[in-house]
Amino acid sequence: MIRKVLSLVGILLASLAVCATATATATATSVKLYGDFRVQGTFFANQNYTGQSTDGSQTADTLDIWQRLRLHMDLAAGDHLAFRLGLRVQNQTWGANYLTAANPVPAVQPYQGYLQLTVPDTKVTVTAGYQPLSLPHSAIFYDSVVLSTDSGNSDAAALVVSGPIVADTLSGTAGFSRLVDTNRTYDTTTTTQVGDEFDLAFASLGLTVPGLAVTPWGAVGVLGKDAGLPSGMSQNMVSAGSFVAPAGYRNNQNAVVWAGATLTAEALNPVRISADVAYGNAGFADASRNRRQGWFADLALEYTGLTWVTPQLMSWYGAGEDASLANGSERLPYIVTTWGPTGSFLFSANQDLTNASMNTNPQGSMGLTLNFNAIGLLPRLTSLVAFSVATGTNSPAGLRQAVAVSGGPGNYVTMGQDLAQGESALSVASEHTYALNEALELVLETGWAKGQGFRKSIWGQRMADKAGDAWQGAVGLIYTF
Repeated sequence: MIRKVLSLVGILLASLAVCATATATATATSVKLYGDFRVQGTFFANQNYTGQSTDGSQTADTLDIWQRLRLHMDLAAGDHLAFRLGLRVQNQTWGANYLTAANPVPAVQPYQGYLQLTVPDTKVTVTAGYQPLSLPHSAIFYDSVVLSTDSGNSDAAALVVSGPIVADTLSGTAGFSRLVDTNRTYDTTTTTQVGDEFDLAFASLGLTVPGLAVTPWGAVGVLGKDAGLPSGMSQNMVSAGSFVAPAGYRNNQNAVVWAGATLTAEALNPVRISADVAYGNAGFADASRNRRQGWFADLALEYTGLTWVTPQLMSWYGAGEDASLANGSERLPYIVTTWGPTGSFLFSANQDLTNASMNTNPQGSMGLTLNFNAIGLLPRLTSLVAFSVATGTNSPAGLRQAVAVSGGPGNYVTMGQDLAQGESALSVASEHTYALNEALELVLETGWAKGQGFRKSIWGQRMADKAGDAWQGAVGLIYTF
């Protein structure tokens, strides 16, 4: 039934897009090219606190040189119809993959391709195709805790309709996405349809009044038992109990629901308050050990009354696992996330130079980040300094059992990323950006993190004894064109 409803939503939205396209007035096409190129050297000692891979099977290099390219082409026919083509050369280290001497590995990838149009005589916008897709979130926290765009890594094939409901006060957005379709057109059996898709329908309302903006949102997904989820997504919606034989979901189709809201208040100017709350429940009609439900909340205070610095205090709380596998997981299910407090070294969030953070999981943890953002003491130089502390909300017994049934640490839960009660992490980070000219920036990033209290009973003596301080330093150039 849910699958049929989602399909109907998709058909209705697609029909709207087709009708709007058919009535749009054709005009001359203009072309706009823009993007950015980044190259950086990164020193990172003691990755994952151990200097090894998350499962402890490989030793990490301390020095890498990375580069990436993003190129966008907008082909517009007037002010109401356009097509976006995004190409990228994915972030890669010198000497590997397409950056190896005489290596023929293809480098250029299309990662965006979508049509955007305004329905004639309205302010309703329709976006159809492979596009950036994320759920509502406060700007101070980098992207959604449930579904994040992540600079093109989480784009999805979707149809999205948005527009005003009450001018300048109330707006709405609704959409449908087929995130995964493993078997494409034909399933592998002639007797029954295989549950190999992951479909998502979502909607939000944006209410804006003087000094306050509130956006409630909701999403409903249907996850097929045999949907081959990408590696970055496959562990995010299941419980540790789903690894117990017989592994996986029992039902062919499994509903996933989310609800949340985001808030920004400026009535106390120059103090700005931002907050998010989200709840999710996955597989609630399946066996109890396969269910995953939990909630997450964050809160931030900013003082915007100074011209040379913006102090920010950010906090979060993510529900953690209890001591039992039989009742499923108590952490928020999510699709893919790059949530993080601005500038924190504990999270891969909005850093200009990537691939150098501790990847702390916001689900199952709580903490604080104190930022001194937008420091502008010298011309052309902007700096940020961030102090963070996190501690676990997961039951040690729950993580211990999760490690046991999933085949060891680093498979389902990871030391230093998934924190148990009594485990914690501290970090200090800085980022300095110097504008060499209008198009070219020189960026310096530093980071330090210390994990404390890692339990040998969960992660094993070898990994817990090896844990030490992590150090990161990166310098790079960003050319924006």
